[in-house]
Amino acid sequence: MTINDAELSGLRAEADRFCQNPIFRRSLWRHLSPKSSTSDVPAALDTTIHPDDQMLGHSLRHHGDAHVAVSQYFNVALQQLRAMRQILDVFHPTLDQRFRFLDFACGYGRLIRLLSLLIPPGQITGSDIQPDAVRFVEDRFGVRGVASDLDPARFSLGDRFDFIWVASLFSHLPENLFLAWLERLWALLDHTNGVLCISVHDASLLPAGLTLTDTGILYGEGSEISTLTPTHYGTAYVSESFVRAAVAQATDGNAACLRIPKALAHEQDVYVITRRPEVAGLADFRRGPWGWVDERAIVSPNELYLRGWAASLDDGPLDQVQIRIDGRLHHCETGQHRPDVGDAFGNPALSLSGWEFRYTLPAATQKPYVEVSAQSADGECALLYAGYPARKPRTANYNPARGWLQRLLGQ
Repeated sequence: MTINDAELSGLRAEADRFCQNPIFRRSLWRHLSPKSSTSDVPAALDTTIHPDDQMLGHSLRHHGDAHVAVSQYFNVALQQLRAMRQILDVFHPTLDQRFRFLDFACGYGRLIRLLSLLIPPGQITGSDIQPDAVRFVEDRFGVRGVASDLDPARFSLGDRFDFIWVASLFSHLPENLFLAWLERLWALLDHTNGVLCISVHDASLLPAGLTLTDTGILYGEGSEISTLTPTHYGTAYVSESFVRAAVAQATDGNAACLRIPKALAHEQDVYVITRRPEVAGLADFRRGPWGWVDERAIVSPNELYLRGWAASLDDGPLDQVQIRIDGRLHHCETGQHRPDVGDAFGNPALSLSGWEFRYTLPAATQKPYVEVSAQSADGECALLYAGYPARKPRTANYNPARGWLQRLLGQ
C-alpha cells in the first residue's frame, strides 16, 4: 500500500486521537492487567506516541488504517513486556531500591511506557541514538534518559545494571557492531547478578534465495529507521552458532547463554546472557497468544464482518477469540483452515487457527467500537484489534496469504 505524506499526516492525527480515546485506553488496560478487579484506567498509563515514532509510522504506511496500526503497536508492546517479565521474574523475583534496569535502543518508549507502571521510573534508564527519543522517554515516563552513540567505545553510563533489555537492535547490526555492542553492554552489566537479553532474526527467517555468510550472519542495508546510516543499521540474520561464538568472545567465555526461539512478537529469538545458573528456570517460557484480524468491516447496512486467525506457539490453535462490540462480549470459535499460518510458523497444527464472525448490529448503531482478543488457558491476552470498522463492501478477490505476516510484524 502506497501512502503519500498528506494521507500519512491524516492517519497520524487519527491515531493520536484514538490513543487518547477512553474506550481504547480501557481496552489496553484490560489486556495489560487481565486479572485486575477494576476497569479504572490509572492516570499513569500514558498512551501518547511521539510523532516521529518509526514503529507506529511503519504500521500506518503498511496498513493505511490508524486503528489497526495503533492496535498492532500496543499488542507488540504487551507481548514484549510479557516476554521480558518472565525472564526478569526468574532472576529478580523481588526488586529492591538498588535494582537498575536499562532499556537499550529503547526508541520512543514502546516498552518503557508499560514497564514504568511495574518498576519505579527512577530505577529505569532508557538509551537511544535518537536525541528526541531520549527526551521523550524522560519527559513522558519519568525515567532517566541517556543518549547512545554510533561508536560503542564512546558509550558510557557510569553505572552497572542488574537487567539490560535490548529488543530489535542486534537484529539490525552488521557483524563488527554486533560484537562491539555485545562487549560494551556486557561491560555495563553487574557481573554477579546481572542479565543481558538481546533479540535477533534467526537464519530460519531468511527470505528465499538468501544464505548466511561463512561466519553465520547476513547483513543488508535498509530498515524502518531511514535516518540511520546503512553501514550502522540495516537488517541482519544470524545463526545460533554465530551468536554463541560472539557471546563467548564478548564475555571471555564466562557467561551462560540460553536461546528462546521466537520469544519476541513470535518472530525474533531472544538470547539470555548471564553468569547466573537460573537459566534452567526459563524452560517453561511462554510466548503467549497471537493472531490477526484480516478483515474488519460493516459490509451491509447493519452486518459486522470479521475474519482472522488466533493461535499460540506454546499451545497450538486457540479454541476461540473474544469479541466485544460496544462492550458486549461474544465468543467466536476457531478451527477454520488457514494453511498460510501453518506455513509461516512451520507448524502444521496452526493451520486450523482461522475464524470468521458475522453479527447483525442494532439498527440504530452507526459506529460500533470493536475489540478482538485472543486469550490462552493461562489467561494471557493478545490485543488483535481495537477500533471502529469502516463501512465498505467485501472484496471478492482478497488473498489472506499475501503479505499478512509482514503486515502483522510491522517492526
